[in-house]
Amino acid sequence: MGITRHIGLILNPMAGRDIRRLVAFASLQSTPEKLLVVRRILAGISVNRDNVDILIPGDYEGLSSLIADEAKHQFGLEVGIIGELASPSSADTTKWWADQLQDAGADLIIAIGGDGTQRNIAQANPRVPILPIAGGTNNVACWNGDQTAAGYAAGLYATNMDRYQHMLYPQKIIHVATGDREDVALIDVAMVRQNFTGALAVWNPEDVVALALTVADPTRPGLSNVGGYVEPIAPEDDAMAWIDLGDSKSGSGPYYGVLAPGLMTPFYIAGHRKIALNQEVLLPTLASGGSLALDGERTIVLRPGQDATLQVRRDGPRYILPNKILKSG
Repeated sequence: MGITRHIGLILNPMAGRDIRRLVAFASLQSTPEKLLVVRRILAGISVNRDNVDILIPGDYEGLSSLIADEAKHQFGLEVGIIGELASPSSADTTKWWADQLQDAGADLIIAIGGDGTQRNIAQANPRVPILPIAGGTNNVACWNGDQTAAGYAAGLYATNMDRYQHMLYPQKIIHVATGDREDVALIDVAMVRQNFTGALAVWNPEDVVALALTVADPTRPGLSNVGGYVEPIAPEDDAMAWIDLGDSKSGSGPYYGVLAPGLMTPFYIAGHRKIALNQEVLLPTLASGGSLALDGERTIVLRPGQDATLQVRRDGPRYILPNKILKSG
């Protein structure tokens, strides 16, 4: 018998339920739909069931018990429910779950959720690789391919980690600093005019002063879509895109961006450029204050005239890329 490897699983049932789904034509990411995603992942992992088991953090809603029962009886996978019960209603819970899984011996973590969920995982500074599975409103940081294939790739990695180590590489992270706070974003930081967090999500380009993007792709919904037209940038590029937004008098356009599934919005570009890794950027100050949205959600409120800096580094979580693992045979 070989060494049994442990695959941690995080399901964020709150992902994909923000206000953008009400103002756009996005389908609701219901809990039953997310459980179907889990089943597909488990089906892929089960090919290697003799050499891997599953670790799931406990939750008050009973989802962990339901998943554990199905994993064992339908797919023949051994499952351990670890940690104290918690409610999946906050970012701190997601970070805590990641810590619990690592402390319990997870060799990798599969995280189901959108960009916000993956950002919360990154905040935990994970020591083990992450397989981010799309399950939110915007999923730029996530694997969007077939989840069964992703589960199979995770099982292959877990059973032969040395073989696939060279296929892992750290993601870019935008480090944000104000006078009293530091935080991170995986995909985008938006400087927003409102000096409150409100409903958190940002979906109106007129609210945005400037954007910092680690990924700028016109085919993916979200704020990163905006930069994809003028300053495209890929995850593997050692740079970020900086986009200054204007209006019909001060910028070129209109361009039409997909801010959320089914939500087309016009915007104008006042300027754009690439910024190299590790270069600190001083954000413009706003006389009346504002806020910084991290991965699409207003998170940090800025006082009038308050300074803020950001810097992109390649020191984020190491991601498992199922396509690379499966193509290697």
